[in-house]
Amino acid sequence: MKSSQLIRLALKQSRSDLRTFEWRALLLALLLATTLAGFLSLLGNQLEKGLNRQSASMLGADLSLSDSQPAPAERLAAAEKAGLQYSNIIQFSTMVSTDTQLLLSSVRAVEAPYPLRGEVVTDPPQPDQIPAPGMAWAEQQLLQRLGISVGETITLGYSQFKITAAVISSPDRGTGFRSFSPQLMINRKDLAATRVIQPGSRIGYRTLFSGSEQQIKNFHAQLRSNLTPQQRLWSVYEDQPLASGAMQNASGFLRMTSLFGILLCGLLISLSLRRYSSVQYRRSALLQSLGLRPRQILQLYLLKLLLGWLFAALVGVIAALLLLQLTGSLLQTLLPAGLPAPNYRLTATGPLMSLALLLVIGYSPLLQISRIPVMGLLRRDQLSHQALSWPARLIILILSGGIIALYLGSVSNAIAAILLSVATIMLAGLCASLLLPPAGRLLARRFRLGRLLTYRIRQQRQWHRVQLGIMCLLLTLLSSLLISQTELVNRWRTQLPVNTPNQFVINIQPWELQPLSQFLKDSGIETNLYPMIRGRITLINGQPPERVLDQAQLENNALKRELNLSWSASAPQHNELTAGYWWPDDVQENLISVEQQLAENLGLKLGDTLSFEVGGQQFSATIHNTRKVEWRSFRPNFYMIFSPGVLQNYPQTYITSFRLSDQQTGLSRELLKQFPSLTLIDVSQWIDQASQLIDRLIQASTLILGLTLCAGFVLVQLLVSQELEQRRHENALLQVLGSTEGQTRQLDILEFALLGLASGAMAALLTDVVTGLISYRLLDLPLILHPGIWLILPLTGMLLFTLSALASHRRSGYRQLQRN
Repeated sequence: MKSSQLIRLALKQSRSDLRTFEWRALLLALLLATTLAGFLSLLGNQLEKGLNRQSASMLGADLSLSDSQPAPAERLAAAEKAGLQYSNIIQFSTMVSTDTQLLLSSVRAVEAPYPLRGEVVTDPPQPDQIPAPGMAWAEQQLLQRLGISVGETITLGYSQFKITAAVISSPDRGTGFRSFSPQLMINRKDLAATRVIQPGSRIGYRTLFSGSEQQIKNFHAQLRSNLTPQQRLWSVYEDQPLASGAMQNASGFLRMTSLFGILLCGLLISLSLRRYSSVQYRRSALLQSLGLRPRQILQLYLLKLLLGWLFAALVGVIAALLLLQLTGSLLQTLLPAGLPAPNYRLTATGPLMSLALLLVIGYSPLLQISRIPVMGLLRRDQLSHQALSWPARLIILILSGGIIALYLGSVSNAIAAILLSVATIMLAGLCASLLLPPAGRLLARRFRLGRLLTYRIRQQRQWHRVQLGIMCLLLTLLSSLLISQTELVNRWRTQLPVNTPNQFVINIQPWELQPLSQFLKDSGIETNLYPMIRGRITLINGQPPERVLDQAQLENNALKRELNLSWSASAPQHNELTAGYWWPDDVQENLISVEQQLAENLGLKLGDTLSFEVGGQQFSATIHNTRKVEWRSFRPNFYMIFSPGVLQNYPQTYITSFRLSDQQTGLSRELLKQFPSLTLIDVSQWIDQASQLIDRLIQASTLILGLTLCAGFVLVQLLVSQELEQRRHENALLQVLGSTEGQTRQLDILEFALLGLASGAMAALLTDVVTGLISYRLLDLPLILHPGIWLILPLTGMLLFTLSALASHRRSGYRQLQRN
């Protein structure tokens, strides 16, 4: 037969197959696979770029380099050569004044263009993004504490500035404690006239860069290889200073959701192909009797699959783009600047993914169809297909893993997904042979058609193993995704709880402890005051660090600067002990508690001795325990906490943090009025920005979760509908033999209820395994067991498949077949 004749025959058979449920189910599977893969790729990329852009708007740029020296000309020239835009900022702490008030402020001297990402929001709005020469913009806290308003004048050094706007929010607040002081923004051209910068002044120089993702990554790598100890580098793509953990978790969740979506696509196509091929054996035998050779039959069915894929690809791409437009219109408020334009090149991801899965999964069933002997027209036993050999199965698994790896860009995740899928299906099949027969015999005693149920379970045991494996894998994927998203949201929410402190007070002198504590108590504020001393690590176990640590450990920033040291008789409530125990109240030894991550980075263990230098004096202490510190808790935290008596003879100051509500904003001014030597640091703006970002991450992850769950429910419905199609003729025969319509429906529902119950029980076990792997590998969350799912999943599986069976009965034409 010529190729043109094969194509015409394939078109004709494809049209006639549209009347069969199996072919329609396969087309639906391809359509869902194309739509889901394409839509998740487009939306995931769009959300990830949008969230990165939101993080960049908090940083004020894509890349930020801080230094104690101005940026050299050759570095700026290199940035220009790389096609980057840049801006230089000078930031320092100094006193600003009015006729009656003095206030320690953080001055930000900026130049255009600024900021490179995000925008400065002012009241009233300003035509430019930086103050004009001779003018200044001040944060609300600065205006409140000085008791002035917009339009008045302040003094900075030898210059006076008119406040033309109040800063409501702004990116690029800088780093360190100076970044949290009330800020004043001036034009860099006015800086020299103030004469506040003198030799020996502590000045922070910051250079912001913006450009494409690849440009920023290349320039980041170039700068990172030449960093000095005084320089710090942040990139929105790698080491973001703001909400970096949340962004990494969000990216991991998006990748995980895409992985689960692809596994659902593979299940849809595999299940539909298996059913379609099983009803094509007789047609294949007939085609051979008419003179077609096995190779031509294989080509015919490949052409039919390609035609079906082409139809699904066209409709699926349109559906994915329509869904993207719909979600884009719904999510315009998700990010302040809206979602970025989608990368339409990813539109091809869906069709290519579904085609690859179709060919990899479908070639083997088609090969079996082409090898059905002509005797299959006369003898039904000749129509049974031969099981795949282990080498063939291994090749399919390897190819499927390769497709997923290309889609995700991660070989390890693809291997883990394939191995878990195979293990799930095999384990579920084994358990099916153990759980279903006893459950069927138990129901047989109380149900009129109970013997038929046990017979059906025995007759379908081979197919039930496949069914149960797929059901179990489906429930495992959906429950794991739901649990992971719930734990991720909880992690984000606890990262910034409702009562997060938004005020820090430092430089508290010992004689101010009692009156300050009384002032805070009278104001209804409960807080703890922590002693603080600056000290540097000098020896580890009596040896200089360079003799006991490797080069990577010596690069740790804790060895290059003075650390904040403290002491306490009791363990901080907001720190978790990870090794050792807290010292008793009457301890006489020099003991120390070390932050866990620092101990791991420097290879420190319990019993090691650390030596410190404070004010030119040396002392040593023994590591007694380690603590897990959540640095984003906005509470006073320390790398080193000593036992009482070690540091009490050294000059110390105190630090505390607390929360002021919107109704208590005037309290900060009263506090500084009564205690003018204190430094009050307001971090409320940073918390507001981080909270907004976290809320948007939660909304994005919830959207992706909902879409993937919908695809899973479609798979359940398709699975049940296919199975009921196989029961239609059997149930019609039972009706002829005297069974009622209700009894046959009850027989089907009981069968699927048992399948759902068994698959849910096994999915509960596997969900704990999968969520543990997800938490460890992707989301960096603690491992948690979920005993509740052992009750919820079996009941959910039973209810889900029962409802799907009822819905399929109503619309499948089942009653009409019985009445005929």
